[in-house]
Amino acid sequence: MAKKKNKGEEDEEEKKGRGGKLKIVVGVVAAAAIYNFLIAPSPEPESVDGEEAAVEEAAERVVEEGLILPLDEIVVNLTDADANRYLRVGIALVLEEGVAVEAVEPESPRAIDAAIDYLSSQSFETLRQPGSKTVVRNELSTLIREAFEDEMVMRVLLTTFVMQ
Repeated sequence: MAKKKNKGEEDEEEKKGRGGKLKIVVGVVAAAAIYNFLIAPSPEPESVDGEEAAVEEAAERVVEEGLILPLDEIVVNLTDADANRYLRVGIALVLEEGVAVEAVEPESPRAIDAAIDYLSSQSFETLRQPGSKTVVRNELSTLIREAFEDEMVMRVLLTTFVMQ
């Protein structure tokens, strides 16, 4: 036969039973929270006006450097009014990987034109400052890439740079 329990004993056993169930529920909730915050993959953010799609597309288009196309040297007058100064500069185009030199050569006057426009607007004093060649190289790279509609040409190299 079953043993009868006192009222005090029954309350104590019920509390133990509830406490065990409570511990299980708290454990499950804690495990779910840890999973959601630490382990579960984060949802993809919604794009704003297609900007993120354009960024992803640009990130997917990783282009390596390819062949180098040297151009004829360019001689330009500098903007110095007090003296007749000139700059002789050699430029080479670093092409995108897979772009043939023969495909770019007929279009190379675009690069020369952009370089002449930019370089002839510079002064002797500006160009002799420390770091100016890096600025010139970067600016020419940007302008020439724009002239080629951001295709075929990766960047510009300076092969000669002589001022007088």
